[in-house]
Amino acid sequence: MDVRIVGSPLPPPVLGGQAVLVGLQRGRTVDSPRAVSGTSMTFEAALDVVLTPAGVDLRGPWVQGPRGDRFLYLCWGHAGSDGFEMARQAKLMLGVLDPADLMDAPDDATLTGRLSLVDARGGPVCAAVRPPAIRWSLDWSSGRSDRGT
Repeated sequence: MDVRIVGSPLPPPVLGGQAVLVGLQRGRTVDSPRAVSGTSMTFEAALDVVLTPAGVDLRGPWVQGPRGDRFLYLCWGHAGSDGFEMARQAKLMLGVLDPADLMDAPDDATLTGRLSLVDARGGPVCAAVRPPAIRWSLDWSSGRSDRGT
């Protein structure tokens, strides 16, 4: 299943005199961090929906956390001497999604999460992000749309 994260509004592009970079974490690495720019930013990933004896599980290189508490990491930082230097992370919580909706969705479905990338103090959003701070929707080419949460 494809995952699309859409963030708007954005934090300031420069904090503490350094350009702000953001990207999704894949495994232990932040994949293609890029500078904050424009009025919104979109990030793409994929996950596998797997039926296990314990129920529905989400897996794949982008998925973080233990079974039952899965999430995606949105990572903030800046360019350092050794590449990307992480400053903070936002956990985009996936455990709030309805397992039945995930199992019913075809492989070509897209799970979209929409959220503000700005925290209450005007900086980059961090910590665990759950509804209503993120709005998840599940869409597929047949035109049907189900709400995860």
